[in-house]
Amino acid sequence: MYGYISGMGLKSLLLPQGRRGHVHFLHGAPNVVLGKTLRHALERYFAGIAVDFSDIPLDLTDGTAFRREVWLAARAIPWGQTTSYAGLAQRMGRSAGAARAIGQALGANPIPIVIPCHRILAADGSLGGFSAGLSWKRELLHIEGCDQHGA
Repeated sequence: MYGYISGMGLKSLLLPQGRRGHVHFLHGAPNVVLGKTLRHALERYFAGIAVDFSDIPLDLTDGTAFRREVWLAARAIPWGQTTSYAGLAQRMGRSAGAARAIGQALGANPIPIVIPCHRILAADGSLGGFSAGLSWKRELLHIEGCDQHGA
């Protein structure tokens, strides 16, 4: 995994294709404390320990206002819980008709896991999409005990 930390917070996290490995951070400004905090949180996460990442500051300045709204709403979905794209729209106070735009915003999520877009499923309970691939989405849901969802 590779992450980029700006002076404001975590800006991106890239999930590699294939096997996960060490976490490497690039810094736009020195922020060793955030890098260590995030690395420790990710280690706990992959060990199956519930982590909410709320103490990790984010730099979402590259997103539009709508995308930031979607990402923050997704961030509020707790460990081990899922919702649909329409369900996330409802949480945001928007109509179910916003589900497609919400899906597009989640597809542009620069910080998967920390912004847990993997917890958003299609209306029929199927996986829907995931920017790092469905195998990652399955694995992340499995780690959180959400194995009831198929492909």
